[in-house]
Amino acid sequence: MRKLLITGFDPFAHYQINPSWKVVQALPEQLGDFEITKLLLPNIFGLAGRMLLDKATELRPDVILLTGMDSGSVHVHVDTVAVNLRDALVEDNLGHKPWNEPVIVGGPVAYMSTLPAHDIVQQLQKEHCPVHLGYTTGGYVCNDIFYLACHHFEGSKTQVGFVHVPLLPEMVWDESLALPLEQSLAAVQRIILTLSSLTSQE
Repeated sequence: MRKLLITGFDPFAHYQINPSWKVVQALPEQLGDFEITKLLLPNIFGLAGRMLLDKATELRPDVILLTGMDSGSVHVHVDTVAVNLRDALVEDNLGHKPWNEPVIVGGPVAYMSTLPAHDIVQQLQKEHCPVHLGYTTGGYVCNDIFYLACHHFEGSKTQVGFVHVPLLPEMVWDESLALPLEQSLAAVQRIILTLSSLTSQE
């Protein structure tokens, strides 16, 4: 069995729920040829990244799949780019609100996901899954951990990627602006299974 480390976030700002962790919690312990380890991260700049890298150092996963919440879509997004920028529109859970700061001083401008994001999205769209290709992960803690993980594992065999999941119906006044947990969960499961299939021969 290969090892997959998947993370979700705790609630932040005015939200009482974070659907990323709801999805991660609901995943089975094994999918495809992956043994799954789950990790809850705080929406706190710096701390979330340190916790992630500590766990990854201990586990030595083949794949790190990070997940976060997207309030502007009804699709699950497989993201492709992490940027060296902290631009917080809201405070993190310790009251930090960095603006125009690098994640790592002197680091590269950006990193690309090392998962086959385009292939995954292309395959799942053929299956009519609510999955789209995403680009940058913004400037909040989602991007922070994505960039840090990409930087840490650059040139290694550990693959790193990010997935954003939509809000849940109970989080919005208009359910057309959300996606039920069961659908987000099914999409993330299909992402992992497709990843398992695409990378099993590598």
